[in-house]
Amino acid sequence: MEINVGQRLKEIRERLGVSQREIARRSGQSSGAVSAIELGKVSPSVETLKRLLDCLDISLADFFAPEGSSPSSAFFGPDDMIGVPMGLIHYQQVRRAAKNAPLQFVHVVVQPGSDTGNVGNPVGTDEVGYILLGEVEATINGETRILRAGSGYMAKGGQKQRFRNVSKSRCEYVFVTAAIGF
Repeated sequence: MEINVGQRLKEIRERLGVSQREIARRSGQSSGAVSAIELGKVSPSVETLKRLLDCLDISLADFFAPEGSSPSSAFFGPDDMIGVPMGLIHYQQVRRAAKNAPLQFVHVVVQPGSDTGNVGNPVGTDEVGYILLGEVEATINGETRILRAGSGYMAKGGQKQRFRNVSKSRCEYVFVTAAIGF
């Protein structure tokens, strides 16, 4: 299952009663840019999407989580993943990770030239990741490293993160976000 980022953004924005003009003003985007994202004419960077969602008080994890679905089984397969294409980055989230769940599991494929921009998790939500294939440049809390297959990272909630694929090959990694104290 794939999520249409623009369509989902529009549905949430309208459900919350926020106009395109208002979310554009709050996020520092133009109304035309917000409209182009919602119509699927452009794919926002992770950083831009995060800015828009912050204006709606929605986390990236909650944005990607399915509405009102509760797991009927403890097991999942490829059909139970939610695909979220965002330009050169493709996220796949386990569908079982329901809205407001304390734990989110995500598989990420990043193509050469991709860049998340500066993003981060809310304070109280830590993230740990593991590189499966290739390499990625990771900057967490101002420290930059090249992470290769077999290495990992941990980012505390509130720390800025940026992931860039500066190599000529794709990179794949997985990460888990967890609310502290669940």
